Amino acid sequence: MADTASSRPLRRRRVAFLAALLAALLVAVTALTCWGAYRWAEAEARAALTLSGDQRLGLYASSIRNAVGRYDYLPFLVARDHEMLDLLEAPSDSRRDAANRRLETANAVAGSAALYVVDRKGLALAASNWADPAQSFVGQIYDFRPYFRQAVESGSGRYFGIGVTTGLPGYFLSHAVRLGDRLVGVAVVKIDLESLQRDWAAGGERVLVTDENGIVFLSSHADWKYRALRPLPDAVKARLAQTRQYDRSELVPLGLHDGPVMETGARLVSLPVIGMPLIGSLGPARASAAPSPARRAYLMQELALPEFGWTIRLLSDLEPVRAEAAGAAVLTGMGILLLAAAAALGWQRRQTLRLQREARTMLERRVEERTAELLTANRVLREAQEELVQAGKLAALGQMSAALAHEINQPLAAIRTFVASTRLLAERGETAMVRDNLAMIGDLAERMAQLSGHLKEFARKGPARVQAVPVARTMDRALALLAPRLREEEVRVEQAIPPDALVRGDAVRLEQVFVNLLRNAADAMDLCDDRRLTLTAVRNGEGWEIRIGDSGTGIAEAHRLRLFDPFFTTKEVGQGLGLGLSLSYGIVRDFGGTLRAENNPDGGACFVVQLPDAKGGPE
Repeated sequence: MADTASSRPLRRRRVAFLAALLAALLVAVTALTCWGAYRWAEAEARAALTLSGDQRLGLYASSIRNAVGRYDYLPFLVARDHEMLDLLEAPSDSRRDAANRRLETANAVAGSAALYVVDRKGLALAASNWADPAQSFVGQIYDFRPYFRQAVESGSGRYFGIGVTTGLPGYFLSHAVRLGDRLVGVAVVKIDLESLQRDWAAGGERVLVTDENGIVFLSSHADWKYRALRPLPDAVKARLAQTRQYDRSELVPLGLHDGPVMETGARLVSLPVIGMPLIGSLGPARASAAPSPARRAYLMQELALPEFGWTIRLLSDLEPVRAEAAGAAVLTGMGILLLAAAAALGWQRRQTLRLQREARTMLERRVEERTAELLTANRVLREAQEELVQAGKLAALGQMSAALAHEINQPLAAIRTFVASTRLLAERGETAMVRDNLAMIGDLAERMAQLSGHLKEFARKGPARVQAVPVARTMDRALALLAPRLREEEVRVEQAIPPDALVRGDAVRLEQVFVNLLRNAADAMDLCDDRRLTLTAVRNGEGWEIRIGDSGTGIAEAHRLRLFDPFFTTKEVGQGLGLGLSLSYGIVRDFGGTLRAENNPDGGACFVVQLPDAKGGPE
C-alpha cells in the first residue's frame, strides 16, 4: 500500500508533463495548419481576383478602342473636303468663314470635342470652336505639338495632351492635307475621354492609364491624374515641357511602391491612401518633416495598348483577400480545437472507465481478504452498479456547389413545335405547308445562331450593330415564339403598336428583350383568372416608349430596387436563374435607351422600354 501511495505523486507529475507536451504540440499543429489554410485561401482568392481583373481589363481596353475608333475617320474626311483645300491653298476671310461653319456642323454631328485645320507652318486657319473667342483655336500655332509633326512626317498622328488653348485634356488624331504631292496643312480632331473616367469612378473601380513615360493621364481617381509612377528623368521633363503635353502639371511621383510579382504576372504594390498628401508635393523644405502617409496594398494588373503606346493598370484591393484568408484560418483553427476537445473528452472518458475498473478490482480484493460474508454484498453491488453511458455529437459543415446553366432559349421550343407539325403535314402529303415549315425552321435556326453571337458580343461589351428596327414586326416575331404557350394559357393579347414605329437598335437583340419581358409577364399571370397582355408604343420627346403590361400580381416594393440585378429571381428553384432582366437591361442600354418597371394603377406590372427614334439620326 505504501508503494502505491508513494507512486501517486510521480504519476501526477508524469500526467502533468504529458498534458503540457500535448498542449504545446496542439498549439504548434494548430498554428501550422492555420498558416497553411491562410496561405491556401489567400492564393485561391488572389487567383479569383486576378481572373476577374483580366476580364475587366479587356473590357476597359475595348471601351478605349471604341471611344477612339468612333472618330478616327474624321481627320481623313476633313483632309479631303474641298472647302478646307481651298482655304489652305489660298486663305481668305470668306473661305475661313465657310470652313469654320462647316467644321462646327461636322463636329456637332460627330460629337467630338473639336475639329480644326492648320497650315503647313502649324497656324490654325479654321476650327469648330471659332465662335468662342476665349476657346477658339483659330490663329493659334501648334507646330510644336507631336501630332502636327507626325502628320507632316508620316501622313497621320495621334497624341494625348492637355489643350494649350482650352486647358482641357483630350486625344488628338491628325491627318496630312495634300494637293497632289504637296503638303498644304494638317486636319485634326480632338476627342474627349473624360466620360470613360466618370464611368470607372461610378463603378467604384481603381483604374489608371499611363503613357510611354509612365505618366497617369486617365484615372478613376482625380488625385492620381498627371502623376508619374516613378520619378521622371530630366530629359523626359524637358521634352514634355517643350511639347506642353501636360501643360503646367507638376508630374510629381504617385508614390507607387513595387512588391513581388505573382505567377500570373500581377504585381503586389502599395499606394498612399487617397486624400493623403504625397511627399513629392510638399516641397523640399517640408518633405523631411512630413509624416509618412498611410499606405494601402493592391494587386496591380497591366494590359498594354500598343496602338496607342499606353498601358492600362487595374488596382484591386487586397483587404477582401486577406479577410477571406483570415476567415479560412479561423475556421480551420476552430475545427482543430473542436477535434482536440472531442479527443480530450474521449480520453477523459477512457480514464474514468479505467479508474472505475481499478477501484472495483481493489474493492473486490479487499472484500475477499477480510470476510467471505461480504462476497454476497459485493455481488449485489456489482449487479446493482449502473453502467456509465456518454454520447458524443460531431457537427460537420458542408458546402453546396451549384453549376450555373442558362435557360434553353425560346426558338428551340418553337423549332420542336414546327418539327412536330411538319411530321403530321408530311404524313398528309401537304408539301407546300411542309416547305413553309422547313423555311420557318431554317429561319429560327439562323436567328438562334445570331442570338448566340449577340450574347457573346454583349458579354464582351462590344458595340452593337445599330440600325432601324420596326417595333411592330419585332414584337410579332417575339409573340410568334411564345404563341403556343399564350394559346394554352388563354392569354389575351391587346396590341397597339403603330406600323411606322422605328427605333435604333438590333432586330435580334431587341426581339430577345421582348421575349424575356413577355415570358416574365406570362409567368406573373400564371395564377390569375384574367390573363391579358397590353402592348403599346407611343412617340415622345426621347423617341419611342414601348410598354409591355400584364394583369398579374404586380411587383412587390421590396423587389423593385433589385429587379435588374444578375441572378435575382422570385421564381422557384429550377425555374430560372434571374439573368433575363439583367441581360435585357444591358441590351437596351447598348442601344442608347432605358428599361424600367412599374405597377399599373389597375393592377399588374408594366415594363417600359424607351428607345431612340430611328428617324431622328443616322443609322
